[in-house]
Amino acid sequence: MVGTAKGLIMWYSRLFFVSLLLALVTSPAWADKCHECHKSRDFKVTNKKLYDYNVDFEVSVHGIAELECTDCHGGDATTDNFERAHKGVLDPVRYDKVPETCGSCHEEQHDAFVTSDHYKLLEKDGSAPSCVTCHGSMDMDFIFASRVKSTCQFCHNHESETYPEVPGQADFILSKINIIKGYKSFVEAHAKDKDLVKDLAVAYDQLTARWHSFDLDGVEAETRELLGEYRQAKAQAMKDRKDK
Repeated sequence: MVGTAKGLIMWYSRLFFVSLLLALVTSPAWADKCHECHKSRDFKVTNKKLYDYNVDFEVSVHGIAELECTDCHGGDATTDNFERAHKGVLDPVRYDKVPETCGSCHEEQHDAFVTSDHYKLLEKDGSAPSCVTCHGSMDMDFIFASRVKSTCQFCHNHESETYPEVPGQADFILSKINIIKGYKSFVEAHAKDKDLVKDLAVAYDQLTARWHSFDLDGVEAETRELLGEYRQAKAQAMKDRKDK
């Protein structure tokens, strides 16, 4: 009987421990309170702007990648207390702090951007574009060349006489990068030389990161060079596909 009692005690102790662990993991205290609050129908009435932000975020590239609000904003997503939940949430997304916040994940893009004249002006008086100017914020997504061109034209135009050639040059470069992107997909699917595929992919990532330096002359030269390399790789990949 004693042995049986001890066995039961040990069994119930283990059961209690497992139940407690499951309760902690699935407890509302561990849930993301940001989404719980911001997607509620009541919030849609009382603060539709922030409700829409949450909707935009959930279908954005960052939302689909399962990033949380606190990854960019900070704050505390585990509490219902308004002050604790929102402590410091605006500072990381302040206009001049955005590059640093984005750069915590997008390091290569950040490292290129901080070398640009845009960044220097942004640091000086906040009058230059930052990441969200082109990419958006809650509705963050990949962008089209035409969108970049129209964004550049806000400052770079003949009326301002501030490098009016920039929008056209930017549009030209991005259109070529889009062509490279198409070649890249074909080469990765059909080329036999996997080392070449890897090397070209690294060069492509470096080029798209370097774009954020806005050294358009330098980026254009690199784009032309990589486009030529991808054209050669595509031609070889077409032969490889026929030989299968």
